[in-house]
Amino acid sequence: MLNFCGKMVMGAAFGLFMAFSAFGLSGCKSEAGGDVKTADCGELPALEFSENLKMGKLCGEDYAEIRSIVGRDTLIKRFKLGAPLKRVVALSSSQVGYMLRLGLRDRIVAVGEGRYLVDSLLYARVAAGEVAEVGNGPTLSLEKLMATKPDLVFDFATGGGMDDYERIGAIGLSLMLTSEWQERTPLAKAEWIKLFGRLFGVEALADSIFEQSKNAYLQAVDGGVAGGQHLDSPHKSAQDDTIPHSTSYIPHTPCPRVLVGMSYGGVWHAPGGKSFTAQLIKDAGGCYLWAADTNQDLQFSLEEILQVADSADVWVNPGMFATVEDLLMAEPRIKYIRAFKEKRVYQNDGIKGAGGGNDFFESAVAYPAEILTNLRLCIQNSTNGADSTRKGFDWYHNIFIF
Repeated sequence: MLNFCGKMVMGAAFGLFMAFSAFGLSGCKSEAGGDVKTADCGELPALEFSENLKMGKLCGEDYAEIRSIVGRDTLIKRFKLGAPLKRVVALSSSQVGYMLRLGLRDRIVAVGEGRYLVDSLLYARVAAGEVAEVGNGPTLSLEKLMATKPDLVFDFATGGGMDDYERIGAIGLSLMLTSEWQERTPLAKAEWIKLFGRLFGVEALADSIFEQSKNAYLQAVDGGVAGGQHLDSPHKSAQDDTIPHSTSYIPHTPCPRVLVGMSYGGVWHAPGGKSFTAQLIKDAGGCYLWAADTNQDLQFSLEEILQVADSADVWVNPGMFATVEDLLMAEPRIKYIRAFKEKRVYQNDGIKGAGGGNDFFESAVAYPAEILTNLRLCIQNSTNGADSTRKGFDWYHNIFIF
């Protein structure tokens, strides 16, 4: 069983604190209660890449510390790590992805909505009623959740109307919010597999997988970067992310300039220059148009996008749209974007489940080197779509081809 002790910082609301303090995890010794004052034991060591996860020993016990951004608040929670978990509920796709990578499919007793699963075996188990569907957000059934008798419920929080962690906490189930999706680099996100390894008693396997993934990723970056420049790490000195500097990354050739996002209701939404997507593009040898913008999320008018449309060689992640027809129906003026006219538009939904779930948000989190290789081939115009030699690791594909 996993024990929970936590604190909230940076102006988080008192109501959230009360909700989390009521989670009632078995054997919890709260810092506020004075039984175990982990604050007196120092700080947990930072991991190599993650900004939101720490793991290590406090007062001679194993702990994990998770940082989650919830709206305008920041939650920091400490979990005392005990015996391996046997029965868990996974309410996000990436939580399932880490467990699949570790061969832990049989530990999942419930998911939010089975139709979005990509893994065919788990999808079939849900369809057969062997794994429960408990819903997400307002549709989450507390009765179904309680009936699964989980050791732990994995959840996440966005600060929006779909959050359900307070309701889960109120019924006394062990709960852990994961925030891997808020990490800003592929290796930081992949590093969360270490937490799942510790929780399920397969630490050595998880550490081995991560080290192999890290080495493969760094080799892929160095293989396409002039001078073998290293990818960014939150615990190393920052590098200049401006587009002119980035043009030196591809030896003897111009750096392909990459447009990201799509227009919704006349507003173009794109990730900031310090985001997961921006880092992945950089490591793949591309120059993100807004690499120097440190804002988390960017918004532009379509007119502003069309002003830079001729400078974009490649268009990546065009919103939620999967086909050329869908894009044109949503916004006909995208036909003026050069990358669209030259048929170099790449979406990350190349691997889908039977119910339409996107594997980019499931198993891909545990395969950072494969993601990088896939995107690099697209950005460098070295592939037109799926490549069977890579055995199904083609999340990115050219929407003009299939």
